[in-house]
Amino acid sequence: MNVGLLLAGALLAAAAASAPPADLVLTRGRFYTVDAARPWAEAVAIRAGRFVYVGDAAGAEAFVGPRTERRELGDRVVLPGLVDSHTHPGLVTSSGDYFLLPETLDPRELLAAVAENAQAHPDRPILVGGYWPIAAFPTSGPRKEDLDRVVPDRPVVLFDDSGHSQWLNSRALALMGVDRRTPDPVPGLSSFARDAKGEPTGWAREMAAIPYLRKMGLRSKVNPGDLEGFLQYLVSRGVTTLFDGGNDVRDDEVYAAVARLEKEGRLPLRYEGSVHVTLPDQLDGAVARLLRLRRRYGGERLRFNTVKIHFDGVSEIGTSAVLEPFVSDPKSRGNTIVSGKRLESFVVLLSGKGLDLHLHTVGDRAVRIALDAVAGAQARVKGPLRTRVTLCHDELVSPEDVARFAKLGVVANFTPHWNGGYFGGADRTLGLPRYDRMYAIRPLLDAGAVVSFSSDITDHVEWKTDRADPFFGMQVGHNRQEPETGEAAPVRPPADERLRLEDLVKGYTRSGAFQLRMDDRLGSIEAGKLADLVVLDRDLFAIGRYEIHDVTPLAVLMEGRVVSGALP
Repeated sequence: MNVGLLLAGALLAAAAASAPPADLVLTRGRFYTVDAARPWAEAVAIRAGRFVYVGDAAGAEAFVGPRTERRELGDRVVLPGLVDSHTHPGLVTSSGDYFLLPETLDPRELLAAVAENAQAHPDRPILVGGYWPIAAFPTSGPRKEDLDRVVPDRPVVLFDDSGHSQWLNSRALALMGVDRRTPDPVPGLSSFARDAKGEPTGWAREMAAIPYLRKMGLRSKVNPGDLEGFLQYLVSRGVTTLFDGGNDVRDDEVYAAVARLEKEGRLPLRYEGSVHVTLPDQLDGAVARLLRLRRRYGGERLRFNTVKIHFDGVSEIGTSAVLEPFVSDPKSRGNTIVSGKRLESFVVLLSGKGLDLHLHTVGDRAVRIALDAVAGAQARVKGPLRTRVTLCHDELVSPEDVARFAKLGVVANFTPHWNGGYFGGADRTLGLPRYDRMYAIRPLLDAGAVVSFSSDITDHVEWKTDRADPFFGMQVGHNRQEPETGEAAPVRPPADERLRLEDLVKGYTRSGAFQLRMDDRLGSIEAGKLADLVVLDRDLFAIGRYEIHDVTPLAVLMEGRVVSGALP
């Protein structure tokens, strides 16, 4: 018999008996705590927005007083509040007025839709739409001449389905002032596709076109009503904390709207903002921009601690930084926005100020350069960094670099709803051997890395098709199949990369809180932490693997208060 444990239990019981009553006691539930010391509990007591008790139902009764609200949950499963650790509310809610292209791989159907929209809206000075599939065109991309045939007199700007390139007609290029003399911001990454004579073909990759589009007058505006609606949607799906992965140049517009919601008491979750670096010349002023946003818009729920760098591109359009050349272009290995040495110096700068870094790293070379920069920064400061570094996407990671995440304390952030084959085209640029080992998360988990999960949606369509729903993400991560195709669909290789539900829940809770430096107060159901809870309508761990995306929160609590739904 362990006398020490008996004594500790007696002391806890005595403390509970003498403690003030709780504001809320939830009992007869199945609380999945994401706490290794106590994975499951059947009751919690909440006072002043924090858990003061987590344990069995009998123990919770000591916290019931005359004014305590007491609810029995009828054996329902309860999770900690979920963390969406990389999404884009500003981009989502500034894309609602884009005209939508049909879901087709036939360029003729895409062009017919553009012509129809032009005829239906003769007074629109610029036609802006999306989202054409990259796989609909050769790896050299779409051509301006095809758009010119259907709309010769007005600029047309069409975004692809990855959000990383645009298809432009000749009128758009002319008004942008882009021609054969226009330099590429970052060759191999942010660039204009060109013909043999150096003329732009009408395909702009990554952020090359964005400054020119602004000069042309293209300024999509954030819809405040949509912004609030999107945040309410996330909360209804169990999200109580999010990280904004960037808004390009819309920072003030987005964060002014979020700050207004907080000031009016209508911001329904914690919102971690960021500064978004998309071009090399933005890096030097990034810290000053972040601190300005903090001073101007920061509050209790809206916080600013992170610089987000768009470090490489995406494999579907051949802009990710890869260790071996693309099979579609043997002369190219993609590129990064800045060199590893410049990144290393920037990490040292951030560490000195106690600010965090979030890096878009898709290719295995980008991942390696980033890890090398962190290692170099640690050597320069001669000890642990004061910055928490996250590498997001990590679609390809060399086996040689897997163990380095845990060793260096770098967080790996993934988007599970991509794992079933959501994006097409990377097989043509990478070749099947590399394509078939994309999204390999389990080696990182096995090596002890902190792995967080997110939705990373960027447009209105993804919102309205539930791609931001964490339970949608959990189902795809668990199955490596798209929900609409279900059991009949082939499992995306490698099949042994199907993730355990326990790992997925941890990635959406405890690991997400760690990424955002909130793990001391969020991410698990433990005494002393903030009382964020999600009460589910069914047992996530007992239902069929193709029913996970149907899970619906009955009630979502933030700091002990119901912010969505209602307690049973």
